[in-house]
Amino acid sequence: MTEQSDLVESLSRAREAEEWDRVLALLRDEWSALSQDFPELLLTVLAELPPQVVAQNSRLRLAEQYLRRTLGRQPEGRAYPDIITDDPGAAPIDRLAALTGRIAVARGAGRHRDAVAATDIAVSTLRSMPVEVIPTFANALPEFHYHWGVTFLLVSRFDDALGQFIQSHDWAVSVGNHMVDARAIGAASLIHALHGRGQQAREWLAKLPPVPNDAWWASDATTPARLADAILHTERLEPDAARVVLSGIDIRLSMDFWGPYFALRAFLMPDDPGDAQALLSEFDAFVGGLPPEYADIPLNAEYTTITRYLLLQILHQPDRAAKALGDVHVNLDSNVVRQTGATLHALRMLKLNHASDARTIIAPLLHASSAHPRVLIPALLIAAETDAVDHRDALLRRTAALAVWNQCHAALALGTASTRERLAELVRERGEGEIADRLGAVVENAAIAGSDALTRRESAVVRAALSGRSNAEIAADHHVSVNTVKTHLRTAYRKLGVSNRSQLQQLFELGR
Repeated sequence: MTEQSDLVESLSRAREAEEWDRVLALLRDEWSALSQDFPELLLTVLAELPPQVVAQNSRLRLAEQYLRRTLGRQPEGRAYPDIITDDPGAAPIDRLAALTGRIAVARGAGRHRDAVAATDIAVSTLRSMPVEVIPTFANALPEFHYHWGVTFLLVSRFDDALGQFIQSHDWAVSVGNHMVDARAIGAASLIHALHGRGQQAREWLAKLPPVPNDAWWASDATTPARLADAILHTERLEPDAARVVLSGIDIRLSMDFWGPYFALRAFLMPDDPGDAQALLSEFDAFVGGLPPEYADIPLNAEYTTITRYLLLQILHQPDRAAKALGDVHVNLDSNVVRQTGATLHALRMLKLNHASDARTIIAPLLHASSAHPRVLIPALLIAAETDAVDHRDALLRRTAALAVWNQCHAALALGTASTRERLAELVRERGEGEIADRLGAVVENAAIAGSDALTRRESAVVRAALSGRSNAEIAADHHVSVNTVKTHLRTAYRKLGVSNRSQLQQLFELGR
């Protein structure tokens, strides 16, 4: 007889005999195994507990509602308000469960500041407990730490979130909770990946426990890990592999992470207005259908600005894109998501030959910690591209070294052709021959497709063409030859991704 069948039989016998003390002991000692392998049995047992037993163990009502919500993919916290107690004399595990329930209620109502305040109290409460007491509720700690970590993550308190995910992982390993361990490891690796710390993200992903394909939690518990993996492929200049990983994610099952998911899809989007429009429509429909507790998440709202910015640029709507991104003036105190958006805009300004604007945006970020390569690498790249005092090669060497060490190469592909060529040489010297080859194979986009990529003369010719003027009339208006007009139009078509006047007209009608 297997260990699992022994557990099921023991719990069933104790339940049938109404040996509630024995049932409680099994729930305490085997919670991890029961929740990840036998959730329906666990729910049945919890529902059959006598009222007096539940009254003496208030956490069990919270646990039952939490498990039902998780199994049913229901929004967080809506069932908790009436069952949260505030008894300072309660058992330690009941106090922590009540606080965690309060966190869920606040998040479920979109009150993320209140959720964070309750999380800070929960963390402080656990720290104040005697060391010898904590192991008595070890089975609950993986879930507690994970949910506290998610609360911090969703308001961009990344360091605090990472600390909680690490503790969740440690406790999950100690009690054999593979379900929570997969979530905690994935979340930790995702934080590293979002910061550009590819090497550390890869090390965390290597810790993932085996996830049975038929496990009820398999489809959503691995979402953070898959997102991290997709980012790592992107950083190794493997966009097709990243898209394959993303295609295996049903983000509706992991609603805490929809912001990074859509932002990464937008970043990987080829410069095709049709595909960009389709993704923007999908994104707008998704966000429009979100319940408030997910729509109002600060972290995801910040990634929304990046998603819209990237897609609207492909759709040749630079003014709307800039409005979506908002203020790009960031400093070292800004969170990494806002800094990332600013560097993307600065890279665009660089492509459009607005070197001064690009330099102004990244100037404060040149002093960013090396723990933030997502920000520091593009800042150094732009500094090298706009250098006026002959420090270009030294800056590129720093850029290449940071990129190779952190396995964070995506920004290198966004430099000019000559810069990419030099960076390819530098990363090859550091043993990254495949990355060097991929940098050399990057196809130069025409200043990022969009109407703001046109020169002043090209813009004037396009406006005249849109007004219905013939090539001959445009040539006469601007005192140039018809061949010159044709040349300007051909160049503008290429930059805008169209082939003729009809497509040009459709493009700008869409843009309005």
